[in-house]
Amino acid sequence: MSDNPYRPIACGLHESYQYAVMTRTRLDLNWRDESGQHHQAQVLPIDVVTRDKAEYLVVRDSSGEELAVRLDQIVGAIDLVSGKNLE
Repeated sequence: MSDNPYRPIACGLHESYQYAVMTRTRLDLNWRDESGQHHQAQVLPIDVVTRDKAEYLVVRDSSGEELAVRLDQIVGAIDLVSGKNLE
């Protein structure tokens, strides 16, 4: 996504992702990858990391694969326990 510079997300949303990591809250996550393709998966958030001047939510999907999803490319995230959107 070198042609697509990182756009910082709202602090409250960033804190929601960090809280999901700390509480091991499973999420229904929707995002776009580097090519713009849309993805959806039920995931377990593992960490929020910064690299290459962007922030990522590191998750584990149902097959056990770890993925790093750029925070500004997340389209939506729903807490699978409460059914609430992360905001």
